[in-house]
Amino acid sequence: MLRQKISDKMRGILQIYGTSKIKQRLWDDDFTHGRWERIDKTPGDCIYPRIEKAANGGSILDLGCGSGNTANELAVDVYRDYTGVDISSAAIAKAQKRTEANCRAHKTSFLQSDIDNYVPDRQFDVILFRESIYYIRRAKIQAILERYSEWLTPEGVFIVKIWHGRKKGKGIVDIIKNRFEVIEEYWPEQTESVLLVFRGNAHRAAVALGVSPQVQIESGASVQ
Repeated sequence: MLRQKISDKMRGILQIYGTSKIKQRLWDDDFTHGRWERIDKTPGDCIYPRIEKAANGGSILDLGCGSGNTANELAVDVYRDYTGVDISSAAIAKAQKRTEANCRAHKTSFLQSDIDNYVPDRQFDVILFRESIYYIRRAKIQAILERYSEWLTPEGVFIVKIWHGRKKGKGIVDIIKNRFEVIEEYWPEQTESVLLVFRGNAHRAAVALGVSPQVQIESGASVQ
């Protein structure tokens, strides 16, 4: 038991701090051996209404797309086109197979790449980090979000979902809330997760102009 805990801890560290080749090998192993099959189906996730509203029939970039849940579980008319990026070739293969089976291949594309250094070829209405942002080194998160800001349309937004938002993920939440213009903050009832919808670098511009952005905070119960 102790040996397995140590092994899992080291694996998690390497999936964040390892080279791209090491990370790809570890994630390929995970998806090949079904380590993440328990989350292959997530219908009804609270993130979907936010994506639907923000995409509004437009384009979605899903960074850390895994086996393609978002592309396949969103209503088919929600987006014009969808691009999923994941470091795991095995995950990408599963995602492509699912979208072909669901007759969505014509409006979806999947790319194998490390999201730390992936460079889009166009702008998107939504850039999504769904349970993936904590696999970026904490010290690099702000810079990476600022870089991806360049690939948002003028009215585009980031949507980030973080597990353990009040504990392990609090530092990431603080980076986003302190450096970007958060327009919605949602804490699902009876979970430790948080969902943040925010704009790119507009927060700094708003602060420079002396304007305080209005933040919508929601909870299944109450916000303390």
